[in-house]
Amino acid sequence: MTSNTRILMLFDNMNRDYVSRLQSGAARKASASGVTIEAENIHGTDRSVESLLDSPGLGGVILTAPLCDDRHVLLQLEKRGIPFARIASMLDPGRGITVSMDEYEASREITGLLLEAGHRRIAIIRGPRSHLASMRRYNGFTAAMGTKGGRADPALIVEGDFTPESGKQLASKLLAGRPTAVFSSNDGMAAGFIEAARAAGYDLPGQISIVGFDDDPVAKSLNPPLTTVRQPLEEMGATACTLLADCIRGSGRSVAHADVPYAIVERSSIAPLATEAASAA
Repeated sequence: MTSNTRILMLFDNMNRDYVSRLQSGAARKASASGVTIEAENIHGTDRSVESLLDSPGLGGVILTAPLCDDRHVLLQLEKRGIPFARIASMLDPGRGITVSMDEYEASREITGLLLEAGHRRIAIIRGPRSHLASMRRYNGFTAAMGTKGGRADPALIVEGDFTPESGKQLASKLLAGRPTAVFSSNDGMAAGFIEAARAAGYDLPGQISIVGFDDDPVAKSLNPPLTTVRQPLEEMGATACTLLADCIRGSGRSVAHADVPYAIVERSSIAPLATEAASAA
């Protein structure tokens, strides 16, 4: 492997924090691994994956969600014999190098914090179905709800697109269902919900507790500062780069897996269930 071996990091994602954190993690390891990282985000463009894969001098590819589970893209890579790593993949674990965290357990654990605070009418803002991680987070949420003998109320389940705008737009529907707490499948949608709920006169977390997912920079600056799952994006990007570079070099395997642990970051967006809310539930 030469020192200028090029690895393409592919995104189809509108979340700039997500993209930049993964990219910075990979770039941090690139020089020491003898590779260069080039990032391409095809979201909202007409660029085809095939045209990017056919660019000359390509040594390997890092796929991020949802491309990591796009079987057409995987097939195109395999047909061309290009080694690849997949970040946060949910399907086909035996294809390529996979790097992930436990989305299910993280969601179950953070929903458990709301349950421990006495909440039972817990709403969820799901992520888009095109991201399989959204389903894993939803399944973790419902598993946690089931531990208290309950289930998610259909009136308290909505689906956003990971943007703050969708969290804001869905707030009125959720608030009509009178939740005492909300699990947002990412911090951006939590930010939008908080803005809309405050505008509607709700006190957070006094009347509605809320938790998020990702620990994006916005989580610290929200009012209240958001309790959330810290997804180790930089470390996932760095691990994918290292394993893929080793594979290209011939010192690593083309099929491998690495788990990167998450962390729960507790701030001040959870309050105990108010007595009047508990009696009304």
